[in-house]
Amino acid sequence: MVFVELDQEPRFDFGTLLAGGDGLDRRARWLAYAPHLHEPLEVTLAQLAVLEAVPRDDGVALDALRQRFEPSVVDPLVEAGLLVTGHNLDARASACDAAARRVPWWPPALLAQASGGWDGIDIEARHEAGLMPTAAQLVDTNGPAPAQECLRRPDAAPCALATPRRHDFDRLLAQRRTCRNFDPAAALSAAELGTMLHRVWGAVGTRELAPGAVAVKKTSPAGGGLHATEAYLLVQRAEGLAPGLYHYLPMQHALEPLQVLDAADAAAMVHRFLAGQYWFADVPVLVVMTARFDRLFWKYRRHAKAWRVVHLDVGHLSQTMYLSAADLGLGAFVTAAINDREIEPALGLAPLQEAAIAIVGFGARSHAPTHIELDGLTPTPAALAADGA
Repeated sequence: MVFVELDQEPRFDFGTLLAGGDGLDRRARWLAYAPHLHEPLEVTLAQLAVLEAVPRDDGVALDALRQRFEPSVVDPLVEAGLLVTGHNLDARASACDAAARRVPWWPPALLAQASGGWDGIDIEARHEAGLMPTAAQLVDTNGPAPAQECLRRPDAAPCALATPRRHDFDRLLAQRRTCRNFDPAAALSAAELGTMLHRVWGAVGTRELAPGAVAVKKTSPAGGGLHATEAYLLVQRAEGLAPGLYHYLPMQHALEPLQVLDAADAAAMVHRFLAGQYWFADVPVLVVMTARFDRLFWKYRRHAKAWRVVHLDVGHLSQTMYLSAADLGLGAFVTAAINDREIEPALGLAPLQEAAIAIVGFGARSHAPTHIELDGLTPTPAALAADGA
């Protein structure tokens, strides 16, 4: 499966700078994307004609291609792996190619999933190098952000609603917030960890819909009742557990040990997994949420909406995690800014069959915060009215 883009963005070219130009290459170029290649490959119109001549599922003799087209046109496609010969791909690329053929993906979603991964991103290093813009710099560069509230009919008077009532659930919602300051000395208790895992990712029950088709019930909704999201733990400090990687079994409410780490290696892995988001470094437990595409697409085969369901499922689970953490008095966070291309081999995930989508974390909050959090808010008029009711 190949996707082709006409790229007309100017790009830096040292050769044009040496020739007295402005250092920009403004030539239009064709970029070919394939799910087994990490980066797009620049191709010529002559090479696109070669790709057009190759059936997706039926092989064609390489010698026949070389006779029909110039070898100088064909061979670079083989060397780059865009033409697959059966022995010119490394193990990862070969596994991706096989999964792209086997798992019934919707092609645009396959492109987005295969091409959108991070590898080696270090936000802390970028911050130290002065490459992370502040809010003021963003406004200077991009102008003011779009308004907080979007009015579709500014000429019409809004219809006032009844003042919301305040109950225990409202107080719990008010406690839900993202924590960026975790206590580096506090470990998660066994009771806290067991409660969080079962509340959020544990199975409540199952129902067999047909032989070989079982729906799962959890505390959060999931597309098709499939619950195709897995939970992998990276533990730094948890009562009764050595630092390391674990896989949560939702039916058994138990952990599969995957890899034992020492404290320094666990901290380094947290840094890599979270792409250097140093404000989360002291969290005692991370949970990597992955999507099992083979399970989801078993039902929603090549469906244009199914890939959205993956992200909806993770969002539902994240909110349940936040509310459970707030109930237990724990800090929590969720982030999709992750080095997924480093996470997946570390967890032994089959490429394009299962992939990391987001990471959550939870634990005791620090009493000496050093990173900004959304405290000291200016309440909205509606919130003031509800508090006064």
